[in-house]
Amino acid sequence: MKEKFQKYAPRAGVVATSLFATVAAHAGDYTQQLTAAGGEATANQTAVVGTVVALAVVGFGVGMLLKWLNK
Repeated sequence: MKEKFQKYAPRAGVVATSLFATVAAHAGDYTQQLTAAGGEATANQTAVVGTVVALAVVGFGVGMLLKWLNK
């Protein structure tokens, strides 16, 4: 068993090193995409809140108009 380890250890080390280097190189590629997605999420959230507030104001206004017309 020790002989096999000594025989394949250098190859396994090279494979492991190249694998970790590849993973590390690809990890940095997504920072710009994540930042852009965060900006879009904030914009969407603002739009939804604005729409809900606008619908509440319109609903309140229609309710008050109907109350005034029924007097």
